Amino acid sequence: NVPFLFLYFFSVLFSIFMETEANYERLRIGGLVFAGLLIIGSVFLLVCNINFCNRLKTKIQEYSSGLHQLVD
Repeated sequence: NVPFLFLYFFSVLFSIFMETEANYERLRIGGLVFAGLLIIGSVFLLVCNINFCNRLKTKIQEYSSGLHQLVD
């Protein structure tokens, strides 16, 4: 589902820039939108990665505490 969203976004962005005369205002706005999406995507990946690492850490701690209880 997400790859289709990127494909749609890039096709719209490409159609905006494929005009006969150069329109630098649209190019500037498109670049700013693209940079903003990259920043939002990277922040999203960082937040998801931190959340995944925290869940993994708690699972490892639960597993290791369960092993200590079996040994004792």
